[in-house]
Amino acid sequence: MNRLMTARRPVVLMMAAAAISLNGCVPSYVARLDHFRGAQLAGDYETARLYLSDDPRVWWEVKEGEGAPWVLGGGRWGAWDTHFRGSSTHGAWVVEDGGRRVSAVFEEINDYYRLLERPAQHHRQTYFFDARGRIEGMMVSDVDEPDGAPEGLGDAFGTWASANAPEEWAYLRPGGKIDPTGDRAERTRRLLNAWRATRGLEAIW
Repeated sequence: MNRLMTARRPVVLMMAAAAISLNGCVPSYVARLDHFRGAQLAGDYETARLYLSDDPRVWWEVKEGEGAPWVLGGGRWGAWDTHFRGSSTHGAWVVEDGGRRVSAVFEEINDYYRLLERPAQHHRQTYFFDARGRIEGMMVSDVDEPDGAPEGLGDAFGTWASANAPEEWAYLRPGGKIDPTGDRAERTRRLLNAWRATRGLEAIW
């Protein structure tokens, strides 16, 4: 990190702290969310954490129970997401519950989808704010895909892999589900490219 960036960092942190203070420097929950996501996407997790509550949680599909700890830049899917180079865009934010609940539909594409000849997928991200204007959690939920959207070749890959590389497939899909931990992302790519070769499809590295 050069000296200019180092010198600017305390200023950035002070600006972020002011933005989430009770003085209302940021005019809306959406603006706070945009600042948070900007820091998150830039990999500036120190700044991003300033927008979070002390114990942020994440839920899938339904906001029930305590949820799982929300780990910025890591967590169980961190290595998988990094390896497959995902990117996403989102639609307009929808503000509910007096601003305490903000959501949008996201469109995501990554190398895993490309390897399966699968189009970009859609999901909804909902963010929850506490009484102090801090983000206390996020929920990821499915949305209906457009009618006629192709599903890709996931079933064909699974059938081939279970028949031609059963031990590797069992390691990559324990219990029939994706396990994103360890070296499974890299090994999944290798197996997918081996399968693509049998179909005359170009490898994606």
